[in-house]
Amino acid sequence: MTRKRDKIWTAIIATKQLFLRLFSSEADALVDDFKNNLPPEIGTQAYSGDIHDKGD
Repeated sequence: MTRKRDKIWTAIIATKQLFLRLFSSEADALVDDFKNNLPPEIGTQAYSGDIHDKGD
């Protein structure tokens, strides 16, 4: 009986840790304002129009 209870508690703790890591990393991604990983500078891009209108 103790072994089964140990397995259950191990699964509960592992699931709890998984969700804590998942949601803390998601929260960090929402709050982080690119201090450590700046977005690429792609500059302005010209609008080429609708690709479906060519050949009309």
